[in-house]
Amino acid sequence: MAFSFIAHQVLFADASGKYPLVPALYVFGDSTVDPGNNNHLNTMAQGIRWPYGIDLNNVRGRHTNGKNVADFFATYLGLPMPPPFLNLSDSERSQIKTGINYGSGACGILNTTRVGECLSLAQQIKYFTITRMKDLPKALKTQKKVREHLAKSIYFFSIGLNDYHPEVNNNITSNFSSTGFADHLLDEITKHIKVH
Repeated sequence: MAFSFIAHQVLFADASGKYPLVPALYVFGDSTVDPGNNNHLNTMAQGIRWPYGIDLNNVRGRHTNGKNVADFFATYLGLPMPPPFLNLSDSERSQIKTGINYGSGACGILNTTRVGECLSLAQQIKYFTITRMKDLPKALKTQKKVREHLAKSIYFFSIGLNDYHPEVNNNITSNFSSTGFADHLLDEITKHIKVH
């Protein structure tokens, strides 16, 4: 119910672009939102080949010819597109207040879901912890401002499709019924996103 209220407030707010609707957008997920993190990893799952990026000034890394869904959402919110975490230096990360994208293609909710090297959901959450504990305090100066910033920000997850891929997780999926596997994935993602 809280999610419905927040979604309603965001979706029906005035998005004139004059000011951001929220302070930041933090993105977690797979290739549907990877903005280039995989370009820094040893994997075939990189959005670096033509036609990727042709409608976005030839920016490489997204698994699309232009913006991905998180980029469109950021634009709607009046925010810049969240940059890929792995593209940023420590200094750059400590200056960003509008969000970061931790997404990584070919990953899933389960740590075993991967094709080559990728940022598992657990690793993405660890990187967000660095943002929360180390980088945002430098950018916002006080813990009170960090808490307010995080409370008003949006956390966007687009992950789970790769967990169902038979060539990636056949040994795991065969141990569950279809609804049992879905419940297993929900249990796993809940462990990662549970507020402490």
